[in-house]
Amino acid sequence: MADPIIKLGSTGEAVKKAQRQLIFRYYLPPGTDDGIFGPVTRNRVIRYQLDRGVGEFYAFSFPLTVDGIVGPQTWFRLAPETVRSGSHGNGVRLLQDILKSFGYPPYDPGPVDGDFGPLTEAAVRAFQGDFVDFDGNPLVVDGIVGPKTWTALWS
Repeated sequence: MADPIIKLGSTGEAVKKAQRQLIFRYYLPPGTDDGIFGPVTRNRVIRYQLDRGVGEFYAFSFPLTVDGIVGPQTWFRLAPETVRSGSHGNGVRLLQDILKSFGYPPYDPGPVDGDFGPLTEAAVRAFQGDFVDFDGNPLVVDGIVGPKTWTALWS
């Protein structure tokens, strides 16, 4: 089931999920995932969207519209689906864009084609071996890009 559209005035678990993702990316301070989409959360969503807007480095192939609303486009960047060897589509293309942006040969996933093949898996494993999660723990080197790896990639 897709995440619901949330905006100023929304409350509940979806808001907490978005707030946690913003916390993990240092857009909100720890402990502010109260499930209330107030002015501070809206401001931080806008900042996140601005950083990934048209013409910005973190836009990659999927720039965000700056509207302060967490809809499908922002959810796609804030909480991408898990991808792994054999996956295809925009989630893989985003992963490949991000890995390629490092300009570091061990993280080069090969062509940005949306296909999670052996080169992409090797790049993910190299990245995972070099980074830690939000809590400072080493990432599990499994070639699977789930929530912790996406956060470390600064999606």
